[in-house]
This record gives sequence, C-alpha cells and structure tokens, in this order.
Amino acid sequence: MHSASHPCRAPLASIRTACLSLGLATALVFGLFGSAAGAQAAPAAAKQARRLALYRALAGATAVTEGHGSRVVYDFFDPNCPYCHILYERLQGLIGPYHLTVHEIPVGYLTSSSAGKAAALLEAPRKHAALRALEAHYSWKTGGSITPRPASPAVRRALAHNLKLDTEAAGFPLVPILVYQKADGTIRIMNSGAPPVWALKQILAAIKN
Repeated sequence: MHSASHPCRAPLASIRTACLSLGLATALVFGLFGSAAGAQAAPAAAKQARRLALYRALAGATAVTEGHGSRVVYDFFDPNCPYCHILYERLQGLIGPYHLTVHEIPVGYLTSSSAGKAAALLEAPRKHAALRALEAHYSWKTGGSITPRPASPAVRRALAHNLKLDTEAAGFPLVPILVYQKADGTIRIMNSGAPPVWALKQILAAIKN
C-alpha cells in the first residue's frame, strides 16, 4: 500500500500511468482470489447438494422412531456398537428438552451377530420396546441384548438399504453417525463417536426447528 501511494504525488501523467497499473494489478489480484474462492465454493456447493440428497433419502430408511419433536435427527447404529449405545443413552435425556424426533437406523455389520440382532429388532412386533430392551440390557462383552434371528427377505433388503445410506454418509461403513439439518438449511454429518452431553446440546440447539 505504501508504494502505491507514492505515485499520487507525481505529475498527472505519472499518476494516470500508476493508477492504470494499480487498477490492472488489483483486477488481477481480485481475479485470482475470485477464482480461488469460486474453486472452493463449487466443491462446497456440490458437497452440500450430495448431503441434501442423502438427507432426503433418509426418509426412506427403515428406522425405529423415538420422540415426536420438531427437531429431527437420524442416527445410524449397530446393535453391538458400544459408542452407539453411549450415544443412544445420551440422546434419551435430550429428546424431551430439545423437542427431538430421533430416527434410529439399524445396520448390522460390526460383528458376526450384528446382522442377526438388527434383523431381530426389525422383525419384532413392537420395535420400540425391542430397541429399549436391547439398549437397557446392553453388555460390554456381548453387545445389544436381543437374540439374533435370520432376516426375512424384506428385512434383509431394508438392512442392505440402511447400510448403503450409512456408507454414503461417511464414505465407508461407520457407526454411529448423526445426520441433521441446521437452521440455516445446511446438512451436517457427525461421525465422531459419542460426543459428551454438552456437545450434543450445542448440536441440537443448531438443528432446524
């Protein structure tokens, strides 16, 4: 900036030449920054478009729903996943205060009994009660407290579709995953395990209500 100010004290011709040069340089600089910003904005917009498509697709996932609030969270979990169990318990205490609807989406891939337990949950006549029992008696040695069973063709297709969505959310099979829409319309994917309650409160406070 100091070197650009000196020509302004020179004769008019020099000032005109300096200003033209400065204008050209400024245009080039802003052009470069504009190109860089545009290059960064394009992938970000594409990323949000993919996430929005995923978020809309989650309405077709086979889930067990808890709560009837205006804030919506989708939670991918495996019946034998310890972090999923911790996250489930922490969310339970926040459903009422944060007016939540939590769609618990089961997948079954983590251990040899995961698929059978996920199938047993979705085959249960009272899925909500089965989920509560599975989590209430969770064992750190054996996982979710539900007896595995073979999946019917319909449930097998549902679990395959859930796993496909889970993989799209993280780029590879991963649990737990929270997917939600913020108040500004952006879609967020949280795949960092089971955050502490204070962090979950911050996440939930930002969700579209």
